[in-house]
Amino acid sequence: MELLGHIKQEIIDLLELKDVDANTPIYIGPTNIDHIKSRHPYEYDKYYACTEEILDEPDYIGLNKGSITYVKLYKVDSEYVRVAVKVSMSGRAYVKTLHILSTCNAENYIDRGTLKKLDN
Repeated sequence: MELLGHIKQEIIDLLELKDVDANTPIYIGPTNIDHIKSRHPYEYDKYYACTEEILDEPDYIGLNKGSITYVKLYKVDSEYVRVAVKVSMSGRAYVKTLHILSTCNAENYIDRGTLKKLDN
């Protein structure tokens, strides 16, 4: 398991997470890395090395299907990159996936409030 970051108190407060402690470590295991490589090879090649940055300095945050969604907009290529973090019943947090959100979907999520803007 590789440590990629920690869940910040700001995220917990903004998303009103009741069962998550501040500074919970976020890990990724080999199975999840393999998933990203095989299902999202473009994103793996281009953005996997940025995963820690995305978790530490997301532009947007949200909840989706029980996962915390960290999103960073890389303005050079106008790509919204999403990292989904699942917190298990035992309180362990791990990266499930990393992929690009279409601009249309990202903007719809922002407009609906599903993704909340962070002040970085």
